[in-house]
Amino acid sequence: MKISLIILVFSVTCICCCSQKSITGISNNIYYDKQPSDTAIVEKLIAVTDEEFRQYGSRVAYLNSTGDTVIPFNRYTYLGTDTLTHFANVLEYPKDSSYGRWIAIDRNQNTLYDLVFFDNGPDDFREGLVRVKRNGKMGFADEYGRITIPCAYDFAWWFENGKAKVTYKAKEIRDKYEEHFGIASDEWFYIDKKGKEIN
Repeated sequence: MKISLIILVFSVTCICCCSQKSITGISNNIYYDKQPSDTAIVEKLIAVTDEEFRQYGSRVAYLNSTGDTVIPFNRYTYLGTDTLTHFANVLEYPKDSSYGRWIAIDRNQNTLYDLVFFDNGPDDFREGLVRVKRNGKMGFADEYGRITIPCAYDFAWWFENGKAKVTYKAKEIRDKYEEHFGIASDEWFYIDKKGKEIN
């Protein structure tokens, strides 16, 4: 029963998130910018749950190697990060009957950025970078959780062969059943891994 309820809540969350029609939602979220010193080797934190299984949507806490709680329960739910080294992908714990944002946090629980979800989960790293969002705009972050290409684009594809296709003006195109969508723009261009426009 408990697992069915978790799966139901997670499914509804995914459906609600996927049905958003706006590419660039305006928000005033506050984000933390990691510093170069934040790349130092630090003690890893391990994800634990007080539920039967650790799966997407289950309550999660992060403990250090001696078992001390660094990030307590009832703040976040599990979103695939078993070991927090520099950041963890999490889902904000529900404040009511709905879940919060899909975000990346550091060990001090600072929100680094919002996650881009692709194929029913957080986007994957490609060529050392991952697509991320801040206040509705897309950019890229590195393995340390640092924003390396500012979140300035309406839409960005992942890196392939050292370049990514991006646009400042994107529109979401939905199929007639409102189930699938694509991204359209008349102003696509490519950037390199430093965020510079290339041909």
